[in-house]
Amino acid sequence: MAAVATVFGAEEQMNSAAHAGGIKGIPIPPRPLVVQQMQEEMAWPEPDMRRIAQIVGQDVGLTVAVLKTVNSPMYGLSRKAESVEQAVNLIGLKQLENLVTALAMRNLLKGDSNFLGRFYDTSARRAQAMAHMAKATGVVDVGLAQTFGLFCDVGIPLLMQRFPSYTQTLRIANEDSERSFTAVEHEAHNTDHALIGALMVRTWGLSKHVALAIRMHHDYHVFLDPQAPLEVVRLISLNIVAEEAIQRYAQMHSNVEWLKGGDYVPSTLSMEPAEVEEWIEQLTDTFALGME
Repeated sequence: MAAVATVFGAEEQMNSAAHAGGIKGIPIPPRPLVVQQMQEEMAWPEPDMRRIAQIVGQDVGLTVAVLKTVNSPMYGLSRKAESVEQAVNLIGLKQLENLVTALAMRNLLKGDSNFLGRFYDTSARRAQAMAHMAKATGVVDVGLAQTFGLFCDVGIPLLMQRFPSYTQTLRIANEDSERSFTAVEHEAHNTDHALIGALMVRTWGLSKHVALAIRMHHDYHVFLDPQAPLEVVRLISLNIVAEEAIQRYAQMHSNVEWLKGGDYVPSTLSMEPAEVEEWIEQLTDTFALGME
């Protein structure tokens, strides 16, 4: 399945893959029941906070993980949550939904614990950075930014499970300054993590715009496509900024994705280049202090 050049092509590719039941040999993890039940409750005009707390509370392990995360420095709460209901009051329903979705996703991914630990840390930083920027600038919905950040690279551990040589592909893709990340993956495995991640987002009943943005987040010609929804290109731009900040925080001296797509960011986010640089520096500093 070849890489795509337009939004129309990306949508056609996702529809084709979904109709075929996913990518052969790479099972898309099904949506967990707790996520489905939360989404159903959240769909009501006035979701029942107690009902949502009950849904999460059915799973003791998930409840413990939620409280541990909510009470961590990442959320910077002035007082600790001692129950899921208190957590809802402190961080809000949408934040809780995203947190439960992220924790449920973790329970489904298998592989090397060291790699997965780094993967989760990076995903959490990306999600929080994008949500922080979205809240401060208003360029896109905060929940969508956070969801994108969480699911953006979920296809990577799934491909790592399927292909023993994927670690080498990952290294090459991260260093290739000419070809797109997904083109490197296609050459080696005839699929890519962006497509897998987009299909998972769709399977889990999440935002169509998030799915499309994930599908195209390494295909920077999306910025030149007049059919590309503004929300999609803004999500991709926020991701480029967040990734550059993550790379600088990790003291990486070169980020080829920034070199490939960074020039599109200022106009897409209605910022001057200096403002974008200020955001990168601010996020890098925030990572060092602990994301709030």
